[in-house]
Amino acid sequence: MFRHVFLLALVMLTGMSLPAAAASFDCAKAATPFEHAICDDTALSMADDRLAKTYQTAVGGLSEAALAAVRGDQRTWLDYARRACAPDAKPMTTGSYDEDRTRCLVTLFNSRSVVLETSRMMGGKRFYPRAQYSALPDPDAESPDSYWAVATHELSYVQLDAEDASAKAFNAYIEEQAVALSGSFGEEGAIDDVQTDGSSDSLNSIRVKDANYNSVTLDVNTYWYGHGAAHGNWTVDYLHYRLDENRPLVAEDIFAGKRWKTALLDLAVEALRAEHGDELMLDDTQYIAGAVTDPDRWDLSDPYSLIVQFQPYEVSYYAYGAPTARIPWGKLQDYLSEDAEGYRY
Repeated sequence: MFRHVFLLALVMLTGMSLPAAAASFDCAKAATPFEHAICDDTALSMADDRLAKTYQTAVGGLSEAALAAVRGDQRTWLDYARRACAPDAKPMTTGSYDEDRTRCLVTLFNSRSVVLETSRMMGGKRFYPRAQYSALPDPDAESPDSYWAVATHELSYVQLDAEDASAKAFNAYIEEQAVALSGSFGEEGAIDDVQTDGSSDSLNSIRVKDANYNSVTLDVNTYWYGHGAAHGNWTVDYLHYRLDENRPLVAEDIFAGKRWKTALLDLAVEALRAEHGDELMLDDTQYIAGAVTDPDRWDLSDPYSLIVQFQPYEVSYYAYGAPTARIPWGKLQDYLSEDAEGYRY
C-alpha cells in the first residue's frame, strides 16, 4: 500500500530528495493509531495519496526561502493533524480512530491539499501558500451535553516568491490582512497564534483569484462555527492590489465626484430587488451603504458589470446565502474616474 505522509515528514525534516523507489510505506509496520488509520481506511488512503502528490507539485520550482517556509508549514500541519481529530487535542498513543475521527482526518488531509494547490504560476508570477494551524481542547468537553472535544482553526494566505520591492510590499500587505483575518474571531489576533478560542472552529483563507502584470485580485473567505450553534457563519470578500503602485485599490481609483456613493447605493438596491425579489429583507437601505461603497465588496471580474458582494444575513435570510448585485458599467459611466478603465482591467 502506498503511504506518503510519513515519507513527506522525513523529506521535510531532513531535506532529502524524494526518490521514486521510496514511494511506498509498509503498513505491516504501522505502530500508532494515526498510522493505522491511514493504512486501514480507503477514503483516508486516497486523501493521503492526493496530499503527497499535491505537496510534490506545490514545492516544485520554489526558491530556497519559499521552499523552507512551505516545509515548515507542512511540519506544523502534520502535528496539527495528529491532534485535531484526537479526543483531547493530543496525539493518540493507544486505541484507534473511530469512524467520526477518521472522517475528521479525511477532511483535514483534503483541506491541506486545497491550501497547497494555491502554489502556482498566474499572470507570470509565482505564488505559494503560508498557513497556520491550531487545535485546542474544548473547555466544555467534559460536559455530558458537549459533542465537541477539540477546537480547530486553520488560516492560509498566499505570498509572492520574489525578492523585488513590489513583491515584498505585496507580501507584507497580505500578511497584515491575514493577521486581521486571524483576529476576526480570536482573542489575540496574532498570526503565530492563529486562534486561542477553544469553543469554536474557524477556516479562513486569502487566495489568488486573478493576476496580471500590474495587479492581483484575491478571494478572502472566512468561516466560523461556535460549538453548539445551529450553524456556522461565513463571509466572502475581495482584495485588489496594485503591484505597479505598491498599494491596495481604493474606491477613488474607480469612482469620482460627489454623487457616486449615492448613485451606487441606489443602483445596487435596484439590482438587488431585480435579481432577488421576495428573497430580500431590505426595509432600510442605508445600513448597506458602507458595504456597497467598499472596494473589498467589489468583484471586478465581469467586463460588463460591477458585482457587489453581500454577506449572509446582510440583505436576506441565512439559508439564501451571500447574494450579489450586478450593476452594468454603462449605468455607472457618469460617475467613473478618468483612470477607471486602467484600474478595472
